[in-house]
Formats: sequence, structure tokens, C-alpha cells
Amino acid sequence: MLVYIIFLSVIFLISIYFLKLLNSPAKKIKPWKLNDYQIKVLKAFSGTVLAELNDVEIESLLRTKTKIPSEKIREFGKFDLSKQDEFIELLINHFDRVLPEKSLSQLSIILTLFTIRPISFLLTGHMSPFYELSRKDREIVMQKWSKGNSIFRGLFKAFSGMILYIFWSSENSSIFNSTIGYPGPDPRMNSQLFTDNKSKFPIYDFIQIPPEGLELQFDVVVIGSGAGGGVMAAQLAKAGYKVLVIEKGKYYHQSELTLTQLESSAKLYERGGMLSSEGNSIGILAGSTFGGGTTVNGAVSLKIPNVVREEWASEELDHFTSKEFDNSIGAVIERMGVSTKAIVHDEKNKILMEGCKRLNYHYADAPQNTAGAEHQCGWCLYGCRYGEKQGSLMTWLKDAKDSGAEFVQDCYVKKVLIKNKKAIGVEAIVGNDERKLIVYSKKVIVSCGSLHSPALLKRSGLQNKNIGKNLFMHPGMCMAGTFPDKEINSHYGTIVSSYSDIRSDHYGAKVELAPLHPSYGATFIPWRSGLSHKQKMLQLNNHVPLVIVGRDRYSGSVDVDDDGNPKIHYTISDYDSRNITEGVIAGVNILVATGAKSIDVGISELDEFVPTEDNPLQDPKLKSFIENIRKIGTKNCNFGSGHQMGTCRMGTDSSISVVNPRGKTWEIDNLYVADASVFPSSVGVNPMITICSVAYSIANFIIKDDQITGNI
Repeated sequence: MLVYIIFLSVIFLISIYFLKLLNSPAKKIKPWKLNDYQIKVLKAFSGTVLAELNDVEIESLLRTKTKIPSEKIREFGKFDLSKQDEFIELLINHFDRVLPEKSLSQLSIILTLFTIRPISFLLTGHMSPFYELSRKDREIVMQKWSKGNSIFRGLFKAFSGMILYIFWSSENSSIFNSTIGYPGPDPRMNSQLFTDNKSKFPIYDFIQIPPEGLELQFDVVVIGSGAGGGVMAAQLAKAGYKVLVIEKGKYYHQSELTLTQLESSAKLYERGGMLSSEGNSIGILAGSTFGGGTTVNGAVSLKIPNVVREEWASEELDHFTSKEFDNSIGAVIERMGVSTKAIVHDEKNKILMEGCKRLNYHYADAPQNTAGAEHQCGWCLYGCRYGEKQGSLMTWLKDAKDSGAEFVQDCYVKKVLIKNKKAIGVEAIVGNDERKLIVYSKKVIVSCGSLHSPALLKRSGLQNKNIGKNLFMHPGMCMAGTFPDKEINSHYGTIVSSYSDIRSDHYGAKVELAPLHPSYGATFIPWRSGLSHKQKMLQLNNHVPLVIVGRDRYSGSVDVDDDGNPKIHYTISDYDSRNITEGVIAGVNILVATGAKSIDVGISELDEFVPTEDNPLQDPKLKSFIENIRKIGTKNCNFGSGHQMGTCRMGTDSSISVVNPRGKTWEIDNLYVADASVFPSSVGVNPMITICSVAYSIANFIIKDDQITGNI
């Protein structure tokens, strides 16, 4: 205990010292550079997670049940990432491109700590710097971290996750694509499917901002082009408003979508897909491109559950159980081409449904917004090259364009302009050279998403204490079952065409699926050792990845840093963790029932489970394994989120909400919020259709109110 207290004290003093350096402008690192010793540490971590195996380990690797030729397995077994200077350079450059300056500074400091012998001893148990340890000693250190307290788990998650993700998503890994059975970008990307649909893809023009800047005048400026912003722009433009849509990301025509992992993530996602909460407690995928999350999601188009509508209505938000809201949902579903008629279930979805059927669990088809197309594209998280997925880019933004709306891309809104308690426009910068754009407007619609909408309101001077509170995330974790005798090919097919509700109450979990591209496989399936990682990657096409998604009851928050950028605070609660745990147990049963030969639940303290061949559901070992899952729980597991909600919540009382029931902020007239941030609570299903339906309603409120007052 005394040693632990000394350890924490030393770390605290070191942190205070380095935080002072971080806050000193003279110490800022730009461009980001690492010294030789820091690079040695980075190489050591890289060569631990993707390591050169010894002869005994390679023999074990050769026994992995796979159709891969032995010479390719040996080549893969000998591969050592620490010796790949080109990758190390890519790693450093990628961090420099996607991480904010403060994160880069912190990463530099962490790397430095491992070069200082006394601190290295506290972190690793070895007096030598980390890069001088043998590969086996480094591996043991990281294995201990994965089961340690939050500090060590954080180190483990950061280094294992970021190195494996960037390697397996980059072109550096392409030498092993054939080894692991991955085709790279969709082999059909230049096929007849592409050429036949090319004419369907809308072409957008964008206002060009000159070096000296520009001032513009519109009736309405909509900030954000995703599920909320797209609908607002379309409905207001069709009603006769002169609309400008501002998007922080960029527009990519379908011919510009490369469907490569690293490049696509860098272009289409917030921080290149490497966004996380403070303390790295949850990884966050948030679209940052024209069309927002609707451009990169999995096309799942579930309606808001009636129980959630009733919950919201019980807070005096009667609209959510009204016929008018039914009409909003219906209009959204029709425009986005939502149905289950054209679904073709791939192997991973068939296995989920078969397991649920055998266990008498709930299961159902997941509606798709594909306008009746048999959309079997596991690459849709990198954009839909075939124009089949009917996101904002294909529907609402096109409607807005056809009705005269105009667009600006690569544009960051610094603040809403406010005069006499009224919004009168926005101040923004465009491009890396930060050309100034001022837009004056009669109304401002904030549809930046649940991370950036509260940050923008805070930067604009709003004081409502609820701004940024009530952040819900639908926390999710991945588990995988291995079917060595089946070609699952989870990177292909419809991403989520089926799902199962596993509910202890209305805050229970869902079981869904994921597209298992190498970068996702490398991070979803926990790293346990250099040998284990390579074995799992060799069986990539034999894995069924189940994603356990919870409807969170307890929330986090979004604050802003010194530069006004979002700081995300979220830790999964004990209550929500217990519901996720029950979802994991259901996932284990589903995989056992369908014949998985091994199952990894993503809990570091538990080895993968190997079911018995004979009557596996009645195996006492399964009962013991499930008891251990409940005992350990999922509180410390790797969580991710693709849905963010609630940070500008709607309500009838300004003391507990940010906007009124018609979407207008309590503080400022003519300033509205229309995205997932207005949700009063977590919605519990993939939220795209709900976001669009809420935005559709808010647009109608604005139009009706202006008709009454004569402002239209």
C-alpha cells in the first residue's frame, strides 16, 4: 500500500510539472517532433503489439486452423513492426494530422516518461527504459497493464489500440491482405454497380471564399449537414427561405470515395476516427463530412421506441406522442427509402438470428435506408460509393439544393453573432488559411451534433448551465466468436441487417453486428499477446463480431477547452455496465448455440472461452464462465460509441433544459438547435431516423410560427 501511495504521489508531482510546461506557450510543439529516445519507445510498443515471434510461437501459429499456406504464415510470424521505419513515420505524421496540439504534447510527455529510469521502474517494474527490455518482458508489462487499475489500463488502451488501428488501416498492412483474406477496398468499387449508379449521385457547388474574406446575407444559416441539418435545410428551403448550409467537413463525390481504411477515416471522421473522451474511457466515432453521420453509418433505420416517446411526453413534451410527430416520422421514412423488403442477410447476420431462434431470444430485421436496393456493402462506413444509402447527401441536401439553398464546406463556425438577445448570424473561418466568413441571417440553426453544438453555444456566450450536460452515448463493446470451418467474411455484406433486444428493463442492451475490416478486428478483439494477435488476424474471416449496445440511463458531459473545442467527459455507470454485461452473456449464449469454437468477450481478466463439442449449452464450464463474466463485469472494458445525444436537451423548464419544445434556445431569440443534442434522454436505438424526425418537426414549428407572425 505504501509503495502504491508513493507511486501515485510521484506521478502527481510529475504531472503537475509537465502541466506547467504544457501551459507555457514557449513549450508548444508545432510541428510535432519526437526525439530519438521517444521514437525508440514508440518502436518498442509497436514491436510488442505486432511482434516477431520465436520458433516455438511460429509452430503454434502454424497450427491455427486456416487455409493460408504455411510459407505465408511464417512470413507473417516473423514480421516485426518495430523494424518498419516507414510505418513509424506514418504513425507520427498521422498523430500530427488528427490530434490537437495539447494531446500531442501529452503523448510526447508520456513517451518521455518511459525513458527515465525511476519513472520507468514505477510504470513497468524494470529499472531499464522500456525500449531496452526484451520483447517478452515488454509483453508481460502490457499484459499486466490490461488488468491493472485505470492508469495502467489507460496506457494499455492508448498504445495497443492506436498502433494496431493505424497499422491495420494503412497501406503498410496491405502486404498481409492476402494472408488474412482481406481484399482491401471493395472489389466492386469500379464495377457496373458503380457506373450504373453514378448519375444518381448529386453534384454540389460551394461558395468560394476569397483570401480577403466575405460577408453574406441569408434568411437562415444552418450549421451542420447531417441528419438534423440536412432536414432543416431541405424543409426551410422548400418553404421559401433563403438558406445557407455550413459544413465543417468536406464533400466527396462517390468517385472520390477510395474505401481505404486510414485515408477514408481521416477524411470522413472527427479526428480521423481517433476521438475519445477525457481519460480515454470511451472511443467515439463521429462523422465529420458533408452529410455528417448519415454518410458513414451502417444504414440502420430504426424508429424511436414507443416507450421512449411516452417517457419524453411524460416530461410535458406532448408532441412526441402526437399525430404530428407520427407524420414527421412517416415523412422521414418515405424520403429516406426505409424498408426491410430488400434485405439480404449475410453469414454473420444469419448466425445472430439462428442463435436467437434456438435460444428463444428476440430478433428482428433492421430496416435499411436504401430505397429498395439490396445493399450488401460492408464498406459503407467509408461512404457509399454506389449512392444506394439514402443519407442526407442523397436526399435532404439534394432537396435543399433543388430549392435554392447554398453551401460552404471546410468551414468552422467560431461563434453565433448575437445582438440584443437575438441571433443575427455567424462568424466563421474557412480552410487551413482561415479565410474569414461573416453570415448575417434572420435565424441560426445549430445542427453540429451533440459534441459540437454545445461547444458552439458556449463559445457564443450562452450561459445556460445545462449546455453540455446530459451526454448520452449508447456505450458499446465488441465480442467475437470464431467459426474456423465457416467463411464469415464480416467485412462484406449488409453491416447490420438483424438485431436482438436483450432487455432487463427499458435500459437494457441490444445485440448488433459490425463490419470486421482489419483495423476494426485488430481493435475490437483484445490484444493478449503477440502470438494471440497474429492468430486472431489469421482467422479474421472466421470471426462473427457481436456489438453489445446499451441504452444508457446515466450521462456524461461536454465542456470546452481553452480554444473552445469540445472536451468529452463520460464514464459508464455501474447500472449501465450491468446491462451491458447481460448483453455480453446473451452474446456468449448466441455464439455457443451456433457452434463457435472459441469466444472472446473482451474482458482482459478472462481468457477466451472454448465450448465443449457435446451439448455445449449445458456444459458446466459455460455456467462457470458466465458467472465469472457477472463477477468481473464490463466496467473496465474497451467501450466505443457511434451515437452521441442529449447535450442541449429539450424541455419545458429552462432550469433543466437548453431549448424549448419548439427547438429554440431559452436565452436567445432566433437561435435554434436541431440535432441529437436536443434529445431529453438516450433513445436506445440507432438514432438517425429520430434525429431526422425531430428536425422535421422543428422545421415545421419555425415555418408555422413565421406564418403566424408574418415573417415568411
